[in-house]
Amino acid sequence: MPVNINRRKAIQSILIVSATAVLFPYCREADKSVMQLKNYNINSNQQDMLAELCESILPKTKNFIGAKDLNAHGFVLKMMDDCQPPEKQKLFTAGLKAFNDLCDKKFNSSFVKCKATQRNELLTQLKKGLNDEINTAAQFYGFTKVYTLQCFTGSKEYMTAIKKYKIVPAGNFKGCVKI
Repeated sequence: MPVNINRRKAIQSILIVSATAVLFPYCREADKSVMQLKNYNINSNQQDMLAELCESILPKTKNFIGAKDLNAHGFVLKMMDDCQPPEKQKLFTAGLKAFNDLCDKKFNSSFVKCKATQRNELLTQLKKGLNDEINTAAQFYGFTKVYTLQCFTGSKEYMTAIKKYKIVPAGNFKGCVKI
């Protein structure tokens, strides 16, 4: 007994099932790191927090770019992964967790959800390095600040708009002047 099947509906169903099978594992791995690092792992929530921390260090203004525009958190992670010894990498990841814990303890909220005033208060406290409880978080903040500023000062936007760097010093060469 032949069954009357609508060919379009059958193909559509097969495509939906195939797409679901392909996309489902990515939906489940929301905790997985977006950036692949060789020596340590952090999850996407920690990357978001690091991006917000970098933006708090170097905020975007109406006249100039900020840390998120430069992808400074990616630079921080890559520099820690490639240029620091394993001890400093362990300190960085421990500081990342301590920073999250400190923020949660102080404001009952993650750093991403904090207001700008709360973020500034926390960063001011870390700059002072008040006690041993926040020492690891303060060192993490120090690493992040140094690499965020290095990312900014090495950017094309900074070099051309602020430093007035020219790749080729056009017009400055005078062949008839004795040195």
